[in-house]
Amino acid sequence: MPSFAELLRTYIRRSSINNAELAKKIKVRRDTLLEWITDDVSLPLERDEVLRCASYLDLNQEECDELLLAAGFKLESKGQAMQISSILPISLASWHSSPFVIGPPITEPHQFFGREYLLKRIFDVWKYTPLQHIAIVGLKRSGKTSFLHYLRHIIDTPTEKLRPGQRNNWLTPGYQWVFVDFQDPRMCYQESLLRYILIELDMPVPEPTDLVSFMEILEQYLQVPTLILLDEIAAGLASPDLDEQFWWGMRSLGSNHAGGKLGFLLTAHQAPEEILLDDNKPSPFFNIFGHVFNLGPFAKNEALTLINSSPHPFETKDSEWIIKQSGCWPALLQILCHSRLVALEENQHDNTWQTEALQRLKPYRYLLEQG
Repeated sequence: MPSFAELLRTYIRRSSINNAELAKKIKVRRDTLLEWITDDVSLPLERDEVLRCASYLDLNQEECDELLLAAGFKLESKGQAMQISSILPISLASWHSSPFVIGPPITEPHQFFGREYLLKRIFDVWKYTPLQHIAIVGLKRSGKTSFLHYLRHIIDTPTEKLRPGQRNNWLTPGYQWVFVDFQDPRMCYQESLLRYILIELDMPVPEPTDLVSFMEILEQYLQVPTLILLDEIAAGLASPDLDEQFWWGMRSLGSNHAGGKLGFLLTAHQAPEEILLDDNKPSPFFNIFGHVFNLGPFAKNEALTLINSSPHPFETKDSEWIIKQSGCWPALLQILCHSRLVALEENQHDNTWQTEALQRLKPYRYLLEQG
């Protein structure tokens, strides 16, 4: 019988959730989850922890039972293993996604709109080996992080979890993805960053995990096309621990090693050739990024698709006002659509919602000025 660690790794890879998200959802420390995944000795102490994993990973009854047995728990009477509505604060069956998302990045593919042209350009590049490297350049709040989450999730998201007509067949199955958020301070230390990448790829983690051993592990174990998504690269470059030698190593991996099966995508506020290290020299890593795409406003038809997703339809005049005031920037569209929806739900029939909505846009006027 497979170990608990083996089963959990399999189910996590199959799902569209990463380790950090899963740990948060099942209410355990991330390092605890990593121990369960990598160590055949470490097991959950409570049955409910296993059941929460089973629920958020969408396991069927047989898979849930197998996971419980592997964790050392006896099975209850038939049909009871997945009865966890009393465990979760909100039953997943009654959970509804917010129609408009303000503030945090969008992580659920069915909530993501637009960018069809850019998605086609990027996935066309990644259809072939050697994998080529891509930079996404955009202003703050232009949607870079949401775009990265969508790239890594959409391929493996079942059609029934998407909006009607939403495409998920951009690439053939078999790609694997690692999302690195350099705003997470742990990602700005070389050893913890390299360990994280290896764990996400389900590869051996050497002790110590230095650049040389990391490159050797990838050379030996990397078998399938792999994309590493580097969000907010400027924060990584600012880290003293991620020095020039580190970036030379990343450049070498992306150019001469891994059999062309390793690709990088980064996000930044400016083009790669404009990003400088402390000594005012461009990072050698950026020399391999031959594709640079700018993340601007939505096309009008994309903006209308988002607006028309409202559970309460907007009048045409309201939709046109939202498009004009937002400049079709997705973050501003979300704010204005949310304001209009709340007003409709509260039976407000005047234009107070517009005044309040414009007030909420003030911190983001720079988007309209530069869009």
